[in-house]
Amino acid sequence: MSQPQVHAAAARVPAKRQQIVAGARQVFTELGFERASVDLIAARAGVSKATIYNHYEDKKALFVACIAQDAEDLRAGLRACLGEPAAEVQQALQVIGEKILGVFLSPPIVALYRHITAEAARFPDLGRIVFDRGPTVIHRAVASYLERWNRSGALRIDDPAAAAVQFLALCQGDLLSRARLAVLEYPVDAEVRETVKRAVRTFVRAYRP
Repeated sequence: MSQPQVHAAAARVPAKRQQIVAGARQVFTELGFERASVDLIAARAGVSKATIYNHYEDKKALFVACIAQDAEDLRAGLRACLGEPAAEVQQALQVIGEKILGVFLSPPIVALYRHITAEAARFPDLGRIVFDRGPTVIHRAVASYLERWNRSGALRIDDPAAAAVQFLALCQGDLLSRARLAVLEYPVDAEVRETVKRAVRTFVRAYRP
C-alpha cells in the first residue's frame, strides 16, 4: 500500500468509530446493555459486525466507548470555559455548573446511566470502568480549574479534588435523582439555573478566603 493510502485509511478510522459509537448509543439507550446485541448495533450503525470487532473487542468495550465519548465531549466543552480565572468567581462557576448539568441531565445520558445502574451488580467491573471514564474525568477537569482559582486567591481550597466532588454534588441537587427516576419534567433550564445558583452561593461561601 502506498503512503498516501495509509494516511487515507488512518483518517477514516475516527469517523468509522464515531459512526459505530453513534449506533451503539442508540441501541444501548433503547434496550440497555444486556438486551443490546452487536448484530443490532451493526445494523443501526450501518456497518458489518466484522467492522465493529475490528474496532472494539466486545460489547462491553463498545459500551465503555459510548461513556468515554460523552465524557470527552463534555471535557472538550469545558475547555472553552475553563480558561484562566476571570474576575468574578461566582459567574464563572455558574457557567461551568450549568454546562455540566446540561450534559448530565440530557435524556440519552440519563438513559445510559439507568442501564449502568441496572447492570452494575452483575458486572461490577463495568461500573468501575464507566466511573473511571466518565465522572472521574469530569472531577479531575473541575479540580484542575478550582486549583487555578486557589492560586489566584479568589478561593482558598486545600483539596481541589474533594472540592470538585462537593461542587458537582451541590450543582446536581435532587435533579439527577429525579431524572433517573423519570419524575423530572423537561425542559429543565430554569431549574438547572436556580439549582446551580444556590450551589455556587454555598460553595463560594465555604471556600471564600
